[in-house]
Order: sequence, then C-alpha cells, then structure tokens
Amino acid sequence: MIELVLVNLILLIGACLQGLLGFGLGFFSAPLLFLLAPHYVPGPMILNALLLTLLMSIRNHRSLEWRQTGYALTGGSVGVLAAAVLMSSLAVSQYRMLFGALMIIAVLLSLIGAHPKLSPRNNLIAGMLSGFMGTTTSAGGAPMGLLYQHAPPPLRNAHLSMFFLYINIFGMIVLWLSGMSGWADLVLFAQSVPALLLGWALSDLVGRHINARSLRQMILTVAFASGLMSLLQ
Repeated sequence: MIELVLVNLILLIGACLQGLLGFGLGFFSAPLLFLLAPHYVPGPMILNALLLTLLMSIRNHRSLEWRQTGYALTGGSVGVLAAAVLMSSLAVSQYRMLFGALMIIAVLLSLIGAHPKLSPRNNLIAGMLSGFMGTTTSAGGAPMGLLYQHAPPPLRNAHLSMFFLYINIFGMIVLWLSGMSGWADLVLFAQSVPALLLGWALSDLVGRHINARSLRQMILTVAFASGLMSLLQ
C-alpha cells in the first residue's frame, strides 16, 4: 500500500512537471520508479508518457513542421528497433547498468551548451538517439530537446510532442510483439491514469508560482543521482 501511494505521488509530480516544463515524467518519475518499483519501467512508463504526449500534441499540433518531423520519426523508428534488439539479450543486472548509464548520459546532454543546427540530418540523428534512450529508459528527451532548445517555443513544443507521441506508440508495439511487454503493463498504466491527469491539471494552477530554472536543476539532479544509484546497485 505504501509503495502504491509513493508510486502515484511520483507520477503526479512527474506529470505536473511535464505540463510545466515539457519534460519531467521521464527524467523525474522514471529513474525514481526504477529504484522503487522497477516493474514500471519501461512498459508502463512508456504508456504513461504516451498519455501525456497525446495531451501535449492536441495542445500544440497547429505549429508542427512536418518536413523536419519526418526525418526525426524515421531516426526514432531505427532507435526503437535497436533498443528492442539489445534489451532482448540483456540480463536484469545488465539492464540496470544500461539504465543508469543512459540516464547519466541524458542528464549530461541536457547540461552541455552545444547549439546543433536544426537540419534534416540532425533530426535523423537526434531522433535515433531519443528513440533508443526512450525505449530503454522511458527518458529519451535529451537528444531531441538539445536540438530544439533554441527553436521558437510553438515549433519546439509541437515537434517534441508529436515525435514522442509516435515514439511511445511505436516503442510499445515493438516491446509487445517482442514479448517484453504485456497485459500487466496495461493494468499498471490504468492504475496510473488518475495521478497523471491530476498532475497535468495541477500544472496549469501552479505554473505562475514556479521558478522553471530551479525546477529544471532539481529534476536533472534527481535523474543523475538515480542513474548513479542504478549503476552502483
């Protein structure tokens, strides 16, 4: 019972952060749940992210630029398939180390001051990396977020939400067909929906009272610490 309460609290906070900043469920909730309740990663967390990216896509779809997005989706598909092949051959201890390493890499990518050019080639590369990391850890936002960090907010939000909507759908299909996800993941997802929707709704209420920069630093600190703990277990 205590675990269920903590899980839903973590999901509620992650969904609220996602609504506020455009990320948070993967960086905040996924690493904490991997330590507390590892059966939530990756399947149920991908489904949780799917719900939130659907809401974000509905909100931002008018600003989408399909040419750039198409290259990102192609790269993302390759990344998802590569992740599924790798995950099918890993033992639990190996997956824990992979999760920790990728989480730390994602944080470092989010912190570096690089300014990659917004181009079809970079969309393809970032899409591939985000697809791979999103399928293995449920936190694949760093490569694509790095590419779009200086894009106009409407374009950035529309592209990222549509990209991750597709990646989450495709990732779940691949995991399901490969036997790495099943009905138990759907049950856990269904139990998570109330916390996700409540967190999403709260983001509109608390947004004006929150320092976004401080929140971002807190999320990345949690993600880095959780990744490090996964490596050291």
